[in-house]
Parts: sequence; structure tokens; C-alpha cells
Amino acid sequence: MKILVCYDGSEPSVRALEKAHQLTSDCGIHEVTLVHSYEENYWISTSADGYAPTPESLERLKDLEKRKIDEKKEDMSEKAKMFEDTNASVDIRIAQGYPAKVITKIAEEGGYDMIIIGNRGLGGLRKVVLGSVSNAVIQGTNVSVLVVK
Repeated sequence: MKILVCYDGSEPSVRALEKAHQLTSDCGIHEVTLVHSYEENYWISTSADGYAPTPESLERLKDLEKRKIDEKKEDMSEKAKMFEDTNASVDIRIAQGYPAKVITKIAEEGGYDMIIIGNRGLGGLRKVVLGSVSNAVIQGTNVSVLVVK
């Protein structure tokens, strides 16, 4: 069995990792992939209208993005160590794009049996305004999804 675990460093995603570890230990899962996706301009947001980036500022943004990706890879590598006591192989993927689309595409193309994702618990108007990655994943895939609270 192959599982895809969504990880962004948030507390709900840590709980998703913990649940994945439990399932891997208890259910004989042999392959685990930790995935983090980010949208363009995820690392930096600019609020100035009419902002025209200079070549120097674009280079700084590229450098910042590379550093942030390296930091995320290091963090995910540390989290992957929790699976060392299982027989599962663990892979790490970081991809750019809208998280729900990236997650569903990786899950379906990779032949995963299950997606495990944390739920941020947004409710009411916040959920309507901000949307929900976990909900979009559920609606956008044929792969089974476990949402961890």
C-alpha cells in the first residue's frame, strides 16, 4: 500500500504525519511520500500596486525561494525519520502549484492508495472566503482521503 502525506509544517500536518506513522506501523504500508506544495509567490507577498520587479529583486526572490525550499526539504527529512522504525520507504516531494491540484495530480499519477491530510478546522465565513485545501483534495480525486483533525 502507498500513501501520500501532505505536510506544510503546520500543527494539523504534523498530526497527519503522526497518523500516517501509526497506520504504517499497524497496517504494513510499504511506501510513504511526504509532499509539500507551494504557490508562486508563496514565500514573499508584495502589496504595492504597480510594483515592477527589477532584475536584482527577481534574483533576490529566486534566492529566497531556493533557501526556503532547502529549509523545507531539511524539515521534511527530519520528519521522515519518524518512519525509520517501520519497513516503509519514504520519499519527499516539493512542488510548485495550487496545493490541492498538486496533491491530487501526484496521488493519481503515482498510483497512491490513500492521501492523508490535516484539517485546519476553518469554519463558517473563513472557510467560504479562504477555501479549504483538504476539501478541494476530497472533491478533486478518486483516491481515498483521510482527513486528520
